[in-house]
Amino acid sequence: MSELVRDRVVVNGPPAAVWAILENPAALGRVLPGAESIAATGPGRFHSVLATRIQFLTVRAEVDASFHDADPPHHLRLRLDGRPRGLAGSFSVSIPFDLEPADGPAGPGTTTKVSYTVDLQVTGRLAVFGAPLLRETMRRQIGVLVANVDRELGAAADRPSDA
Repeated sequence: MSELVRDRVVVNGPPAAVWAILENPAALGRVLPGAESIAATGPGRFHSVLATRIQFLTVRAEVDASFHDADPPHHLRLRLDGRPRGLAGSFSVSIPFDLEPADGPAGPGTTTKVSYTVDLQVTGRLAVFGAPLLRETMRRQIGVLVANVDRELGAAADRPSDA
């Protein structure tokens, strides 16, 4: 595996609220860029179809995701294993990330610093696109993901509670 991206972002909600999105397949489907379908296949396991635009080509992939080293709501390593439709090859992605409460405009602990690293291994035709293209695509998708998580957290805060 090679390190593709290492970064830190801030999302507008506490770590427990961010973690709740990870555990909810419907919420996860709303925030993952390009998620065409997502279904839980067991505790901490999901199967999805993801579509990603890489320059002139939209690549759809069957992806199995699994959670490892979970320490809710602080740490998780997400593993994605997939096969692009119509392209020979496969990919494996490992994304360890840490959630740390941070002070936000609404007060202490109201935002979350998310530190993450994306390690990627590709085989076959997908590897031909090269790391620079994949790196830029990954950065763009993470920006969309962060915006989607912020939107989802805002929508969850606006929903009436069941209590």
